[in-house]
Amino acid sequence: MSAQMKAVLAIQATRADACHQVGEDAVRAITKPSGTPARFIASRAEYRAERSYWNEGGPTMDRTVDGTISAAGVDVPVRIHYPTAEAVLPGIVFLHGGGFTVGDLDTHDRIMRVLAETSGAAVVGVDYSLSPEVKFPQALHESAGVIDHLVDNGKDFGIDGSRLAVAGDSAGGMLTIGSALLLRDAPEDIGASPESFTAVKALMSFYGGHGLTDSASRRNFGGSWDGMGTYDLDSIMSEYFASTKDTESPFYNHLGADLDGLPPVFVAAAGLDPLRDDGRALAMRLRRAGNDVDYEEYPKVLHSFLHFGRILDDTEDVLTKAARFAADRLT
Repeated sequence: MSAQMKAVLAIQATRADACHQVGEDAVRAITKPSGTPARFIASRAEYRAERSYWNEGGPTMDRTVDGTISAAGVDVPVRIHYPTAEAVLPGIVFLHGGGFTVGDLDTHDRIMRVLAETSGAAVVGVDYSLSPEVKFPQALHESAGVIDHLVDNGKDFGIDGSRLAVAGDSAGGMLTIGSALLLRDAPEDIGASPESFTAVKALMSFYGGHGLTDSASRRNFGGSWDGMGTYDLDSIMSEYFASTKDTESPFYNHLGADLDGLPPVFVAAAGLDPLRDDGRALAMRLRRAGNDVDYEEYPKVLHSFLHFGRILDDTEDVLTKAARFAADRLT
């Protein structure tokens, strides 16, 4: 583990009690049933508090607009970061991580701003519905639905709907690949235009899960320090899926899917991450299928390292490479 990664963990340790208290306070503040189990109210508030420190600083945007886009039967909150004042920009749709159960537009805000500044594209953050309140494939349908909406209506947002990329970290990385496959193979499932798939010019998956259930990295890495132990991963899947049969879907199990003809894909993995081998396997399968692939692995960092740009040089490096990868394909 790198010295910088150890420094991140030291900061996390000093803030852990205060962030946990935020979660407990959120539960105490409940005045009426919301449909969300108390433990998820707590974990989401704690996660927001923990990520707030890491979202401080970073690039300043020309403007940022919050709104909604109708997709999969709901109004999905979105946040659009515009790095410049140009009338029309290419777009990067960003799907946040958090194990499908936590995370929002605030928890990943700095990541989105860095991508926007470095790529020159407008970055559209998608606050898809979380589990356990909804189950697979609702979050996937919302994510793909937002992409489809931007293809046809990008001009309403100052975005060129014919020049889109999709990016996501962790659970968002899984949604990134899944959304592309859905738009290619089953656009009718969400009422999407068959042309929407061709508007997606690049995909970027950062330490996503792609269908492995066992691997060397899953056996060797993960624990209480990063929330990626075996119990954590099993719990995430049990909350996300209504049935184990759903795990057979090619929109989740990407390694069992037909990967021919996808847009260029940037895949990044953390060397000390249980999901490292998912990234390696995805890149290998994509290459065998004849796709344009850039695989980057950072051997001395943990899962979620995209968040820690205040300290980690690897964070700046991977976001810069990914942004340039997208920019080259959005011209």
